[in-house]
Amino acid sequence: MTLPYKYRGFVMLAALAAVLPWTAWHFALQDTFAAWRDCRRLAARLETLAPQTAQPAAVAASDGELILSGGLLDTVRRAAAESKVRIAGYEPLVTAEQDGVAVHTARLTLTGGYTALVRLVDTLERTLPACRLRSLDWQTAADRRTRQTQLTLTLYIQQIVIKE
Repeated sequence: MTLPYKYRGFVMLAALAAVLPWTAWHFALQDTFAAWRDCRRLAARLETLAPQTAQPAAVAASDGELILSGGLLDTVRRAAAESKVRIAGYEPLVTAEQDGVAVHTARLTLTGGYTALVRLVDTLERTLPACRLRSLDWQTAADRRTRQTQLTLTLYIQQIVIKE
């Protein structure tokens, strides 16, 4: 099809106006819009399921000091008893003290499966309002007895305590 030269620019502009939006939608925006729609649907579903999920019992002394008193370790033991997570180590210490305020830090080492460890971390974040997870360190190591690779998670948990 041969077009006269004076109409060629207009036809190209009309083709560009029709093809460009379709191309942008098909190759760039369609997947993004589908992901956004799925995210909104799942968020709405999560909102309806949130009141139904049972929260583990929080520590009775959530106002006081949890790291040096062992309250944190008791909470972790209760949460780990439900899953296949073992506590491999617990080291509480005072990292900073100044003007009546102390920062207590605990290094907690856990072993187990990835899913169980992630669920335990989620449980700890929800049930320990006075403590904050500052760092997570994932490592794999060979178990000396079974010679199988095991996943180790080291948590660094801090709490600010006001001294009176």
